[in-house]
Amino acid sequence: MSEEATSTVVRVVRLLQCIAEVGGEISVKEFAAHLSLPPSTVHRLLKLLMSQGLIEQRATTQRYRVGRELFRISSLIARQVDFEEIARPILTALRDACQETCYFAMYLPTSRRFVGTVVARSPHPLGYHFEPLMQQKVAWGAVGRCMLAYLPEEEVRKAVAEAGESPAGNPPPSLKDMKAALEEIRERGYASAEGEIFPEAIGFARVVFDADGNVMGSLGITMPMIRYKASMHKQLANLVIGKAKELSKALGYREVAELPASNELRPRRRARA
Repeated sequence: MSEEATSTVVRVVRLLQCIAEVGGEISVKEFAAHLSLPPSTVHRLLKLLMSQGLIEQRATTQRYRVGRELFRISSLIARQVDFEEIARPILTALRDACQETCYFAMYLPTSRRFVGTVVARSPHPLGYHFEPLMQQKVAWGAVGRCMLAYLPEEEVRKAVAEAGESPAGNPPPSLKDMKAALEEIRERGYASAEGEIFPEAIGFARVVFDADGNVMGSLGITMPMIRYKASMHKQLANLVIGKAKELSKALGYREVAELPASNELRPRRRARA
């Protein structure tokens, strides 16, 4: 393939990524700004994609949107891809970076619980592992609370009312304390908790959204306190934020308003509920 053809392919891919990630309808001028390309080049690429049904133009507004053929192809691909195939490489990369157990926990809205579905285990002989498909209340642990922080207030009230003692024996949280903890999670963009699900363990987690912006679950790290040092806090938080964002993006989520950037993180006192 010639250099010119390669360049055209790359630009076409970028254009398709742009219309998928921006969503809705988009003009030639907006495409040009997003892609840093001349409007004439964008127009040429759009005509090429329109000829194959991948992009459609709304005649009344002269704006462009995803074409029915691209939608058909995307639907066929989505049916063939298993969630674990998407999550496993991301979890494995996270585990390799921190050398601790990493997991994806799925949110179960009907019961306000979560369940570990994909796990990458720590290479250390001493570690904490979620039992497959064992349900836990969403009010407890970093993994649950980072989901709860992005759920409606009524769900928060119900989760607190149902919390009871944590799996590690911590007393039930008050609604006031829970709201304060969830606000802090939203400000930081991640959750951390110590000794709530596993005694003498610390966890870090970040919410994962699906393509519609709903809470799908969370990506987390758990490790024994004996291996944890306060100097590791920022690194672990940054790792879990980055990989959770990567998983959300892989699931089709478009982040409209960015949560706090990783370089704004600062360790805070770990609250015990």
